[in-house]
Amino acid sequence: MIHRQPLRVGWARYYRLWVDHQLVRLREETRPGWSALAAAASEVVWVGRLTAGAAALRAVRMRPGPWTDGKLFVLLCVVALGSLAVAGLLGFALSRWVASDAGDVLPAAGGAVAVGGVLSVLVFLVFASVDGDRAGADRARGRR
Repeated sequence: MIHRQPLRVGWARYYRLWVDHQLVRLREETRPGWSALAAAASEVVWVGRLTAGAAALRAVRMRPGPWTDGKLFVLLCVVALGSLAVAGLLGFALSRWVASDAGDVLPAAGGAVAVGGVLSVLVFLVFASVDGDRAGADRARGRR
């Protein structure tokens, strides 16, 4: 007759083995629910991919037209209000930064990112407004 001695393990290893056993038991009990959840998640991913593909296709086919004066004025007002908000936020952040410790550079870095983003948008608005047909015709005639 073979007598088996119990394993002599420390308390930390014992509790890790106990937690592992409980997790395996819990996983086996909840497995049917997880398969339904995984199927639903795969459907959501599929719908997301279809939506992203359709949005990309619409963006490629999009042909922008000239804006009316009203739309341009509204855009100018939105850009002006956004610029005022960014300037106020930067002024407040920089005033706090000047009053803070010497090693605190997060507000200044955030301000630099915000100013860079606003300048990028403004550069895009300026250079994207050139009509491609007119620009090519003017270059063919030698005008700039």
